[in-house]
Amino acid sequence: MNVKLKQLWELIKKSKFPKKLVIIVFVLSIIETLASLAVPLFTMNMINDFSTTGFAWTAVTAVALILVVQAVLSGFTYFLMRMLGERIVANLRNTLWQHILYLKTPYFDAHESGETMSRITQDTSVVKELVTDHLVSFVSGIFSIIGAIAILLWIDWKMTLLMLIAVPLAIFVTLPLGQKMHKIAKANQDELASFSGHLGRVLSNIRLVKSSQTETLEKERGETRIEQLYRFGLKEAKILAILSPIMTLIMMIVLILLFGYGGTQVSSGAISSGELVAIMIYLVQIIIPFTQMATFFTALQKALGATERIQAIIAQATEKISGLSIPASAQNIIFQNVKFQYADQPILKGMNFTIPSGKTTAFVSSSGGGKTTMFSLIERFYEATEGKILYGQTTIEQYDLYEWRKLFGYVTQDAPLMNGSIRENVLYGQHDATDDQVVEALRAAYAYDFVIALEQGLETEVGEGGIKLSGGQKQRIAIARAILRDPQILLLDEATSNLDNESEREVQLALQALMKNRTTVIIAHRLSTITNADQILLFEDGQLSGAGTHEELINSHSYYKQLWSKMQVI
Repeated sequence: MNVKLKQLWELIKKSKFPKKLVIIVFVLSIIETLASLAVPLFTMNMINDFSTTGFAWTAVTAVALILVVQAVLSGFTYFLMRMLGERIVANLRNTLWQHILYLKTPYFDAHESGETMSRITQDTSVVKELVTDHLVSFVSGIFSIIGAIAILLWIDWKMTLLMLIAVPLAIFVTLPLGQKMHKIAKANQDELASFSGHLGRVLSNIRLVKSSQTETLEKERGETRIEQLYRFGLKEAKILAILSPIMTLIMMIVLILLFGYGGTQVSSGAISSGELVAIMIYLVQIIIPFTQMATFFTALQKALGATERIQAIIAQATEKISGLSIPASAQNIIFQNVKFQYADQPILKGMNFTIPSGKTTAFVSSSGGGKTTMFSLIERFYEATEGKILYGQTTIEQYDLYEWRKLFGYVTQDAPLMNGSIRENVLYGQHDATDDQVVEALRAAYAYDFVIALEQGLETEVGEGGIKLSGGQKQRIAIARAILRDPQILLLDEATSNLDNESEREVQLALQALMKNRTTVIIAHRLSTITNADQILLFEDGQLSGAGTHEELINSHSYYKQLWSKMQVI
């Protein structure tokens, strides 16, 4: 428990909360508590005055004034408390979001996006609720209980001791139930994160769901998860259903005993009626914080569970950003005995080759031969399991990561687009470009004509993943984005695969201009697109099996010749 509380405190410290605001909130809260403790004393004097001298405006005004002061302080405290909670969660989300953006790619391979989103939104909200709705009231409640008990001991110590028998009983009931609540809350949050991940996966592929006619299947899967969340909710409800009545029962017994004993004390003249009323009000001021404490411990258990999950992400290693500056002139990229495996599955089994600067190199292999993996290694999305990748004479891991990735323009088959306008997508990663440069890039990618023909032109929304554009249009927008980036190294994953014949011819011309005097690496699915490459690297079973030009391989490499023959037949 102490370790988990320490984790929670470390997490709150990471939020860089405004310390002055915390001090103000607690000071106001204590002043409000003192004001509330003064109310029963003023009420006691007022009732005693009524008993001896009759109705007195002075006493009534004093009580009314202290109630108004308490109400005003309560309003200010509540607002500042909310401000504090919102500031903490905003800072915490910023910290978490920044950390997640720089996590290594394998993390995203192992975790669904919906699960990660749940950590940023739901888990941080749980921490916020603890701070906003419970923490300050818990601390002020302790002050209220201590103050009320001190005053009650002064008024009548026997009645106070009678009332305090509820404390050990309440603790005895609360602690074991709180521990059970922690386990349930943690499991509930994990299930909720998993459910969010499932929803994100289904909704982002809704067209596949509909075309595959799997609505019923997904409905059943969703119902199963929702039912699981329902069961967790019932478990929480069962604990609260036990906790609340027991706490109420204990307090009611104490209240009845106090009323009975207090009545006899008043009738014997040991205490005045005003003192009995004050005792009852102080009892309420003790009962309410005790009730809030039960809620606080429930919220605390949930927050501790959320903290574990948030800290698990923060503990994940991020990419190393800083490093050496990139050489001014283009360098060769050299693979030296590079091996890579994903989990226990070997993908690359010792790659040795050179990608010459300013030349065009094509990768050819069967599906699953490791071509895309090599692209990922070059861009440092993954690290080689063994061996080295050099840029010039230096391993690529030694270079500043931001500068390194700035070298690349990457155009893939699926041409991913962000939800937003065409302009925003072309500018993505190059926000300081001018409108003229955007238009020039679109013209070079043979995309300007179709863009300008759209009703909203550059401001046309592309939809989620570019769904409002055709495959060829998406591809040309992606190529325009790469052209605007003006990269030193161009990575093309069969960048013309989604274009019709006319567009393909035009974009091939654009790409040839872009590739001129640039280091270009092409993943080839159709050999006809790479016949002019300076070198073709052929991979089989995770190893290099041949290298040369198209003419050299067609004459000397049986597997390449076989691939070319199949394409000719097609």
